[in-house]
Amino acid sequence: MTGAARGIGAEVAAALGRRGCALGLLDADGEALREFQARLEREGAGPLWGEVADVRDAGQVEAAFAESARRLGEVEILVNNVGGNTTPCPIEELRAEDWDAIQSLNLRSMFLCARAVVPAMKRRRWGRIVNVSSVAGRTRTLFSNAAYTAAKAGVIGFTRQCAAELAPYGIAVNAVAHGVIATDRVAAAWAARPEHFREQAMAMTPSGRLGTVEEAAAAVCFCCDEAAGYMAGAVIDVNGGLYIG
Repeated sequence: MTGAARGIGAEVAAALGRRGCALGLLDADGEALREFQARLEREGAGPLWGEVADVRDAGQVEAAFAESARRLGEVEILVNNVGGNTTPCPIEELRAEDWDAIQSLNLRSMFLCARAVVPAMKRRRWGRIVNVSSVAGRTRTLFSNAAYTAAKAGVIGFTRQCAAELAPYGIAVNAVAHGVIATDRVAAAWAARPEHFREQAMAMTPSGRLGTVEEAAAAVCFCCDEAAGYMAGAVIDVNGGLYIG
């Protein structure tokens, strides 16, 4: 699990822990990761192991997954959860370095982590890879920018290609495209927007509310299940009707 210490990632990790899964947790925020590990231990989850890692860095990814395999056994389920950007920016003001950074965080990270786990999954002829995309990758966004929408659309394309390649090996690769979920990060960005912006966003969303972290995590957890084995390249939309495809 990447991006494990907060928000949707933390909820997914906790839910999988309650199901008895061994948990390998990666996050760039060491303090948040330590706090989350302590919480899981208090709740009786285990076995678990956490590592501070920048999943944009190929060397760190390879080292982290090798250590996870040594401590917990080879990875059977990968949840690629790292990503995000809540900075609106017109295309003409978007800098090339910002574009590259957003692609790296949201898309390169998923490629590196998937590449690290696929050989063992192929040997076992079983695996689950769940890539967290966004409603932005399905349509557009009011909350971010063109680099983010491109990256999240890329996650969906990456998911579909991997699904086609890996389905013959019993590896189910799918994506979940969340709408506006009330994580701490998104809630802070939401509160900073003017009232007319929030009203506009809610008017576009048939459910008329933000999604909960629990709702967001439930779809991800389903994709991890044995029951999801016949899904290949699916995109589950969890957005309150903001996008209906």
